[in-house]
Amino acid sequence: MTILEICLRVALAMGIGGIIGWERENSNRPAGLRTHMLVAIGAAVVMIMGELSLDKYADITTMDPTRLGAQVISGIGFLGAGTILREGLTVRGLTTAASLWAVACLGLAAGGGFYVAAIAGTVAIILTLTIFEYVETKFRRVKYKGLQVEMDCEDITETLINIKKIAPTYNMLFHDVDISEDVGGEQVQYHVVSKFGFGKSSKKINKDGFVSELSALEGVSKVKCKGL
Repeated sequence: MTILEICLRVALAMGIGGIIGWERENSNRPAGLRTHMLVAIGAAVVMIMGELSLDKYADITTMDPTRLGAQVISGIGFLGAGTILREGLTVRGLTTAASLWAVACLGLAAGGGFYVAAIAGTVAIILTLTIFEYVETKFRRVKYKGLQVEMDCEDITETLINIKKIAPTYNMLFHDVDISEDVGGEQVQYHVVSKFGFGKSSKKINKDGFVSELSALEGVSKVKCKGL
C-alpha cells in the first residue's frame, strides 16, 4: 500500500464523516461535524493498520486484517450511548447514535479500500437523515393523535409523579416530556412540555377535566394544552 493510497483512504473517511456530521450539526445534535469526522478517520486508520500489519508480519503469523475493525464496530457503542444520555429524559439521541455507528462502518470501508461501498453508504445515510426524516414526520402526524401540555412547576419530581398518576384515569398514555429550568428567581422554576396519546377515541376523553386537574396540582401554574 502506497503513501498516496493511505492518504486517499483517510481523506475519503474524513469527507464521509464530515458530510454526515454536517447534517447532524445543522440539526443541533450533540454529536456533530468534528465528532463524526473523528470517528470515521479513526475507523479508517484502524482498518489500514490491520492491512499493513498483515503485510508486515506475513512471515510470522496468519492474522486476520479485519479483527481490528471488528473491535471498532462493537466499541463505538459507548460513544453512541453518550449521545443518548445527553438528551436528558427523551430519546432523541438514538438517530445520532446510529449515525455514529454507521460512520464508523463507512470509515472501515474507506480504510479497507472499498470506495464504492463507502460512497454508496454515505449517500444512503444522507438520504435517510434528510428525506426520510420528512417522510417519518409526515407519517407520524397522520397516524399519531394526542395532546401536548405545557406548564410551569416548582417541584419537578412531584409534578411528574402526579402526571403519571392522573393520565391513566383519563385514558391517556404518557409518551414524552421535555424539561427546562428557569433559575432567574429565588426559587428554581421548571417548564414542562408533556405529550400524551389517547387510549381510546379522542371524542370520549375529557381533555378539559384532565387539564383542570393538572392546574389544581400544588406548585403548578400556566397550564396550556393543544392537540397533536
